[in-house]
Order: sequence, then C-alpha cells, then structure tokens
Amino acid sequence: MVEIFGFQVEVVFILQQEQVLAYGWGYTEEKAARQLERIRAYHQIDGKVTTSPELEEWLSREILRVVLEGRRFSLPSFPYKNREVYQRICEIPKGKTETYSKIAKETGVKFPQLLVALMRNPLQILIPCHRLLTQKGTLMGFYPLGKGVKKRLLEMEGINL
Repeated sequence: MVEIFGFQVEVVFILQQEQVLAYGWGYTEEKAARQLERIRAYHQIDGKVTTSPELEEWLSREILRVVLEGRRFSLPSFPYKNREVYQRICEIPKGKTETYSKIAKETGVKFPQLLVALMRNPLQILIPCHRLLTQKGTLMGFYPLGKGVKKRLLEMEGINL
C-alpha cells in the first residue's frame, strides 16, 4: 500500500526488463489488479506483474517530482496505444490545465478514443491526466481513484476550481 497525498492505495506494476511500463491502482489490491489487466489488454503489454515496497517508493518519488516539483515524466520507449496523447499530456506544465477536446484535436485522436486512452493511462499522475478539464473548466472523472484525488492534485499544483 502506498500513500498518495493522503489517499491510501494498492498498486500493482508491470515490469519489462526491470522497467515499469504500467501500474494499476485502487483502494483494494483486487481493484488495482483489475485496472492493471485492462491497461495491459489495451496496450498489449507483456511483462512481469508484481508488487513491491521498492516500486511503491519509486512511484511515490516520481509522483512528488511531477506534482510538487513540476518535472516532466519521460515515457518509456514502449509503443503505447495512442502514445501521442500521453506525450502531449506530459507537456502540460505544473499549475496549468488543458481541455480534453484541445488534446483530442491536437493529437488527431477522436474524443471517445481519447477518453478510453485516459481510462487506460498506464502511468497515472506521472502522465498528468489530472491536468485535463472540460471546456467549461470543470472536473471530469479520474479513473479509478475518483474526482476527489484529481481535485486534490490540482490544488497541490496551485489550481483552485
């Protein structure tokens, strides 16, 4: 179990050659494993499924770097489905937001496909999809942890809705 800014979550990782390609998380290990399986199927990721305190520590450090320090995460060189969406989202700086529709338009990914790609984000928060809002500037879902986590992340980055 790892604590993400006050939220206790279980995390399950997929490793390929000792590199984290994806993780799933949830409030129970069963939910984390189900989410990871959806991510694995969507992106066709093969690799070792594991949990470990060392990987949880790595994830905590990386999340702090992205959210609090504003560092950009570099995607692994894996051919993720709709990779251009994830790359574009990684370019959104800390404390800034973009709209879902703008990202869809810029990447050429149809809006419904964009939403599925976000639900299957292999590296949530590191690929900061929490920085996406509706055209009206409101929150949309943050799967699987909920809007409360998304709101908290944005507040930590200085964005008040």
